Amino acid sequence: MDEPQFTLYRSCTPVTDVIYEADTARTPTDAIVHALATATDTEPTELTPLYDSIDTEALNQMFGEHGGARDAKAVLGFQVENWNVFVRGDGRIRVCDATRQTDPEPVFQGKPA
Repeated sequence: MDEPQFTLYRSCTPVTDVIYEADTARTPTDAIVHALATATDTEPTELTPLYDSIDTEALNQMFGEHGGARDAKAVLGFQVENWNVFVRGDGRIRVCDATRQTDPEPVFQGKPA
């Protein structure tokens, strides 16, 4: 029997795509902050703190190198101001501009940003 498929859709325009590598000193939270900084064309220190939008400790545990979502088919989506952030279990991070609507399509399908 085939495994059921789960597909998360987005209707916002992708702006930035990055890959979080678990074997670096950088945490998933660090990677997301840098992706948001790239998307907004600002310095990471100028952004609203990520912990205002999501529990960063839980995010790091979930997507860090010690099992968790890295070993599963997981996708997490959340919003930071006008940006939709999607994190996939394999380390892919996509930041989309929520103010620029598109036709719905799977979050990680389509051309890289």
